[in-house]
Amino acid sequence: MNISSKYQSFQSFQFLKKSILTSAIMDVDELKDEFRQRFNCSAKYIVRCPGRVNLIGEHIDYSGYGVLPMAISASTYILASLHDTNEIVFQNINTAFRAHTYKFCDNWIGSKKPEWFHYFLCGWKGVLRRLNMLPKGMNVLVHGTIPTGAGLSSSSSLVCAAALVTLALHTGRDFDIINKTEFAELCAEVERYVGVEGGGMDQAIEILANEGSAMLIDFNPLRFAPVTLPENALFAVIHSGEALNKAATSQYNERVVECRLAAQIIAKVCELESWKEIRTLGEVAQRLQKTAQEMIVVVEEVLSDHVYTKDNALSLLGISNENFNQTILSANTQHMETFKLAQRAKHVYMEADRVRLFHEACKSGNVEEMGKLMTESHNSCKELFECSCNKLDEVVENCLRNGALGARLTGAGWGGCAVALFDIKQSDLEVLFWSGPASGKPQTKTRKKEINNKVKSISEIKEKNFLNW
Repeated sequence: MNISSKYQSFQSFQFLKKSILTSAIMDVDELKDEFRQRFNCSAKYIVRCPGRVNLIGEHIDYSGYGVLPMAISASTYILASLHDTNEIVFQNINTAFRAHTYKFCDNWIGSKKPEWFHYFLCGWKGVLRRLNMLPKGMNVLVHGTIPTGAGLSSSSSLVCAAALVTLALHTGRDFDIINKTEFAELCAEVERYVGVEGGGMDQAIEILANEGSAMLIDFNPLRFAPVTLPENALFAVIHSGEALNKAATSQYNERVVECRLAAQIIAKVCELESWKEIRTLGEVAQRLQKTAQEMIVVVEEVLSDHVYTKDNALSLLGISNENFNQTILSANTQHMETFKLAQRAKHVYMEADRVRLFHEACKSGNVEEMGKLMTESHNSCKELFECSCNKLDEVVENCLRNGALGARLTGAGWGGCAVALFDIKQSDLEVLFWSGPASGKPQTKTRKKEINNKVKSISEIKEKNFLNW
């Protein structure tokens, strides 16, 4: 692949596996025409929300530690209008996702095995609950250019876009009602309707990103700062060919449970007051007034590398089986009987420290150090957190053999994509796409003749009322 500039738009992505993206890329005029053909009316709003690639900081946001992702140009688009019925009519450009009509009387409260439109209902339900408003009938057309199951946050992008279009249709307003930080937290919370106990990274970067920079995101409370990447840093995103729906499996939530259990056992052994209220490894470190690096020593002193049984955990915590099931396990992890606590906790604290070091390397322009940390991150995900897979490992190894400064899985893992760091002079690897940070900046645009309809960047789309992330 011949790269003539540092970043290329999504139209010029070259696909390693063409079957990954089955929905054709369409410009806004085509989407508007498609909406009119399907619903016999014009869309009142069109919303665009980007996906994201996480550069470093995997599986630590739900433990309260900072991450360093960036938004990408690949996005979710939602076109919508109101109608006078008590239902939402869903259509998707991608024929792999079936049409559906949701009736308000169905009173959806969540799904353990979500379909695509359930992610829309997460955002829809969360906004209406927040504003204490009754729902209005809607026509909804969804188009996505983020490969699903790729670890690039297609599901959270849909939740966020759904929340914004719901807000706009029901109020005619956007972030003057709910500010962007609160909106990101709301979207993270409501995705739990489909059973994902995420930490908020995806929603935060998709809503808060600045054009031209990655973002350092911290939690509790949510804080964020733009990170300028070195000029010679080029990121390649490569699909492993294996997909995972984290909401449809228990693997993701199993890791959340193991981290939660490790936090409580460390807290009790260290005799912290109110240890039963502690839910994250980050809280433990904060209460002990220790850095992530210092907590690695604590883990080695307190936790054993052996596999803990449920009986071991009950004995250490001094709680009943019923209490354990209610406070430690989640709906789709009730089957868990064994736990790898030291391994999971070590990964979290070591990865949190790698985020700090990666940020410092970005500031100093040390791309070699950035690459080294990315590879260390992947090895930790593979060996300690066990969230990689053979195909992801092969992609990472292939990147390193072909001159990458570093490479790692990105996203939840167990499939999806790897991200590799190259010097800008190295550009001959066939990849899913080359990516630089795209804007997650939200704004509302009205019709302007001078705005071009072709999607060239995250901020170049028009519509009668366009809400752009």
